[in-house]
Amino acid sequence: MQSCYQRLTDSQWEVMKESLPTQRKRQHSLREIVDAILWYLRVGSQWRNLPASFPKWALVYYYFHQWQADGTLAKRNWHLNIWERKRRKKEDSPSLWCIDSQSIKVAPFVSQQTGIDGNKKVNGRKGT
Repeated sequence: MQSCYQRLTDSQWEVMKESLPTQRKRQHSLREIVDAILWYLRVGSQWRNLPASFPKWALVYYYFHQWQADGTLAKRNWHLNIWERKRRKKEDSPSLWCIDSQSIKVAPFVSQQTGIDGNKKVNGRKGT
C-alpha cells in the first residue's frame, strides 16, 4: 500500500480522459486538475493547502464542485475501478459487497439525560 499520493499514470489518465469535456482550450490541463482533486481526496487537507505544483485551489475546487454535482466524479471512479479490476484479471464488478454500519444509542428525550451539575449537587437539568 502506498503511504503518499502518487500522480495518475499514463494508462490511468487514458481511461479517465474519455469522459472529460474537451470543448475549449484551457490555461491548465485537465490532467493537472484531476491530479489536484485526487491529491485533495487522498490527503484530506484544506483546499487552500494545495501544493504549488497544482493549479490554484479555487480553480480546482470549481471543477470538483461541478463534477461532483453532475455525477462526473462518480462516473470516472466507476470507469477507473473497472479498468483496475480488468488489469488484475478480475470480473468487472465484484461478486461480494461488504457494508458496515455503526449504531449508537441516543436518549429519546432530553429530560431523561440526568446527572450532577458541577459542584452544585443539582440532580437533573439545570433550572434558569
